[in-house]
Amino acid sequence: MATSKTKKPAPATSPAEAPAVSPTTVTLDALARELGPADGAFAARTYAGIPEEDLVAEGTRIDSQSLIDDAPHFVASARRILGSLSGSQRAKVRMPDALLPLLVAEAGRLQAMKRAHDAEATEAAGARAALEVQGRSAMRDGIGERDLCYDGLRNALGARRMARVDAVVGRADSPESLAKGLEALASFIEETRRADPLQDAQLLEDYGVGADCAASLRATAQRVRGIASVQVAAGRRVTQRALDLQDGRVAVVIEKILRAFRAARRVDGTILVPELNKAAWMFEARSGSSAKKAPPGGDKPPPGGSGSGAQGNAPPVLVTEETTPTLGADG
Repeated sequence: MATSKTKKPAPATSPAEAPAVSPTTVTLDALARELGPADGAFAARTYAGIPEEDLVAEGTRIDSQSLIDDAPHFVASARRILGSLSGSQRAKVRMPDALLPLLVAEAGRLQAMKRAHDAEATEAAGARAALEVQGRSAMRDGIGERDLCYDGLRNALGARRMARVDAVVGRADSPESLAKGLEALASFIEETRRADPLQDAQLLEDYGVGADCAASLRATAQRVRGIASVQVAAGRRVTQRALDLQDGRVAVVIEKILRAFRAARRVDGTILVPELNKAAWMFEARSGSSAKKAPPGGDKPPPGGSGSGAQGNAPPVLVTEETTPTLGADG
């Protein structure tokens, strides 16, 4: 008779063994709905002592998209770690509950600004491309009209009288030079008609290079010059400075959260630290995670120290802190 074996209960899952939160299943919008709006008064206190220029300088160091991509997973990691801690452990993570909703709100604002900025840049690039097409078309039309007029004048007035035309037409190596040449050609036609209103004026009309041609040349010159003068600027509603400023606001909150977790980790090695991905490099040497230089051996030990370090002219010793773990690493 077969005996049934009692199934052993599955061991309790420790925080270090819990599966990592997938960044594809967490979004800023979902976190905002779950956490609720940020505390406006807390946000004002958080940024009150930080000069705007410092936030902008901070923001210029990192790509906005890296912060946007990392923020949801970072917040989810922090929430998961906090939820796994005992009361005494949670007390070691000295971070107000309002900090995570603030990060979600600031990252959400950054995401909206980045989308608007990129859309404006794309729109401006398209407008510039369209202007380039119009500019090339205007140049082609202007050169074609100039050449037709030149040949008509030669037929009407003869080759010997074209020396002055050659002198005034000039080159067409830029919109402005072409426009000036067209206007000079129009002036030549007008002056020729006034100088001999009977024979030359009639010859010009016979060959289609009379008053109407002069007016058309001036209109074409104006069109060539007008298209060349149009400038398209990208990101007028969301400037790069505004984007850098918002990057800085997000980075400041991330650093505060990391500092709180890293400080707790140094006291209790079982407390994990939420992870970053693309933006991790920016915070590797900050918030207490970098190596610290010990005082040189000849220096006086700090108060309460034993003074048993290296003596004399010994070189400085690097005292490296324990590597900061990420969510899912062993404690």
